[in-house]
Amino acid sequence: MKFYFLIFLSFILFSCSKKTDSDSKTLESKTLDSTTKKSAEQKTSASDSYQAGFHLTHNIEVDSVYGKPVKFYIENKNCDSLAIAFYYGKYRPTDDNLTENLLALSSTNDKNLRPFYRWILDKTIEISDGALAEYPGIPARKYAEKFPEELFNFLDSDTSKTRYSNWTDIISYSGFYENDDYNKPKLIRTKMEAEMIKNSSTKLQNRIAKFTSDCFPDVNKIDQ
Repeated sequence: MKFYFLIFLSFILFSCSKKTDSDSKTLESKTLDSTTKKSAEQKTSASDSYQAGFHLTHNIEVDSVYGKPVKFYIENKNCDSLAIAFYYGKYRPTDDNLTENLLALSSTNDKNLRPFYRWILDKTIEISDGALAEYPGIPARKYAEKFPEELFNFLDSDTSKTRYSNWTDIISYSGFYENDDYNKPKLIRTKMEAEMIKNSSTKLQNRIAKFTSDCFPDVNKIDQ
């Protein structure tokens, strides 16, 4: 009888030990999950910090870009993956080739996706400082030359005129093509104006002249 009692006692102790191990592993798993989740939230918060002024929820059915829900753009099979990463705060423009490729999308011929890409360019202009400011000028100038009427409608939608000055300032700062002579702003204006007029109606000629003059004044803003 004593022998059977010892076996029974050993079984109980073994079961308790297994339960303790199991509970310990469950607690450890929960702790790791919590730590991982917290770390992920911290990373998301850090990556989203540059988007603080964008007023985004990252809900593609709630957020909208120029009258269409973001869902319209990012569920388009042709939407660039880098553009989608920008929207979600997973890619922050910086001084690298990826940023150059991302901003160049704004001059696409795809009229369905162009507003979304222009939004990305505009937001990048908003956050540009330091080395990043070297990148949006040329894409902004190319967009202006290729789609002048769209550009003016876009600029006019901001009644504060902040967007207008943002665009002219960034083109003035970094919108020089390789063959441009920095010391000849009038020549640069003439070329830019010719391109814009070519892609728009003559009724915009005076406005184009004003815009190009603000982009490339006789005394460049870099020197002021």
